[in-house]
Amino acid sequence: MAEGSLATDRSPLARHPLAPDPGRPHMPRVLVAQAGRHMPKGLEGLNPGLMLRDIDLATVVECAANAGPALALDFDTVHGLNADEAAVDFVVQWLGIAIVLTRRPAIAARVADLGGLGLVHCLALDSTGLRRSLAEHPRRPGVGTVITPGLVLMHMSRAELDLLPHPVLAYGLIGSYDEALSCLRLAESIALSPSAAEALAEALSSIPQPNRNRARGPLTTILAEE
Repeated sequence: MAEGSLATDRSPLARHPLAPDPGRPHMPRVLVAQAGRHMPKGLEGLNPGLMLRDIDLATVVECAANAGPALALDFDTVHGLNADEAAVDFVVQWLGIAIVLTRRPAIAARVADLGGLGLVHCLALDSTGLRRSLAEHPRRPGVGTVITPGLVLMHMSRAELDLLPHPVLAYGLIGSYDEALSCLRLAESIALSPSAAEALAEALSSIPQPNRNRARGPLTTILAEE
């Protein structure tokens, strides 16, 4: 991958030809990834969604039954869930979880068929791995891309960024305010650990209100975008 300038030196990513259908589920700008049932406290400034991962099926059902933040599911990490269409139908139609991450393009395509948003994991440790992952991407409306690790997004060339079907979720190794800001300039959403989300919320709260849309405040503006 190209080295050099970071995403902060580039203009924001323009709408992609494979940008999400406006009628699809809205993906929050920040997803908090965890196995627990509850969103960490003190994240109101981020307005985050909850991404369930490394979790058993019974807990997924419980989370879906309780009104709360927008839910996304890392499908392949759910214990007790088969990797077939019946399982996808159960998650999307019966549980109402419309944002689904998976390594399997067919699963993501099925989510899109049901009106949800399927996100295909693409390992982006190097250009070869990225292109290999994207070669099997369905590239159709309702199917986006998960870039893993998400921090790599900042170092991708414009040509590589243009290959990504949208929406794009940057997932992994994003820890600082500046990293979050850079990734959100290039992706529709970022996934953070609970501790990283808490640190980001604390950083936002420390910025005086009149200055939140200046200097380090651009993150406030980005988080408010639909």
